[in-house]
Amino acid sequence: MRYGYATVGLPTLDPAEAIAAAAEAGYAGLEWKVGEAPHAIGSSAETFLVGNRTTLSLDPADGRRVARLSAAAGLSVIGLSPYVRSGDLSGLDKVLAVAEASGAPQIRLQGPRFEPGGPDYHELSAHFLAFLTDAAEHAIRAGVRLVVEIHQHTLFPSASLAQRLVSQFDPTRVGVIYDVGNMVFEGYEDYRIGTALLGPYLHHVHLKNAVFRPVDGRGPVRVHRPRWSPLDDGVVDVPGVLAYLDEIGYEGWVSLEDLSTVRDPVETLRYNASVLSACGAPGWSVPVAG
Repeated sequence: MRYGYATVGLPTLDPAEAIAAAAEAGYAGLEWKVGEAPHAIGSSAETFLVGNRTTLSLDPADGRRVARLSAAAGLSVIGLSPYVRSGDLSGLDKVLAVAEASGAPQIRLQGPRFEPGGPDYHELSAHFLAFLTDAAEHAIRAGVRLVVEIHQHTLFPSASLAQRLVSQFDPTRVGVIYDVGNMVFEGYEDYRIGTALLGPYLHHVHLKNAVFRPVDGRGPVRVHRPRWSPLDDGVVDVPGVLAYLDEIGYEGWVSLEDLSTVRDPVETLRYNASVLSACGAPGWSVPVAG
């Protein structure tokens, strides 16, 4: 396994600063946020999604720049994380151009979100399947693969629902981002089940944590909902997850996508490096001082 960092978790840094900080902390690559997130306002990650300075524009020049800076720092461009809406092939093509310019091997896609009075699961599935079929052809021409992220409040909150879709595609072209933090919010299945179902479609892992807290307000029932938390304090058994991925022979990237706010984002990046060291994370190498 190789460890990188998602720039969505570094909203206060510009690209050059993010590359320098990640390299110094010992990460091997960065997964780049691209474009703005239309659903960001009012979301649990608003402070990371809105005004994020490490966001790349839809300009291939940005891709070439981060490729050059990353190579100089010894980092890989792990992939791009845009917010392309289902059906927006024009928007996807713009991201593909950035991917080609940066050398990114993959582009993250999210499933559509449910809206009050909107299409039901079956309608959304049919629409997204048609989009992904066309999108995969565009990506093939660009030499890039597509990865669907397991994400709460979307069409694919679990490994089984993601597998139901991607199993219709060539696993070398379309795969899944297995996000263990998102599955605290919705869609958790035993890791042995989820990873077995995904099989060759398990292309990437997002690592973060969350904890359940009571919701403010009075009522007959004290409701608890998940909130983002530090990597070493939450529902996700981080050492256990990493040990299990190693056990099944996973050799891909693990991107830390920490959305907690206990520490400053840069301090969080460094702190998480110490957590990986303390866990004895398989494949993690402590940087040599100096």
